[in-house]
Amino acid sequence: MDKFLTYLGGLVGGYALIETPVAGTILSSLDPVLDLLGVVSMIVFSGAFVVHGVRKMWMKY
Repeated sequence: MDKFLTYLGGLVGGYALIETPVAGTILSSLDPVLDLLGVVSMIVFSGAFVVHGVRKMWMKY
């Protein structure tokens, strides 16, 4: 359960980085970087979810 919440937090954090409104602020030049970081973190944590689930299912039987 501990890893589940960590991976879920990573996914939510990645989504938050993608959806952060920075237009009109001093951080507006970082918008492409924040989008890229969000996409990469969502891909990494989604992959970790899948690997963790498959390993848990494989070890169950």
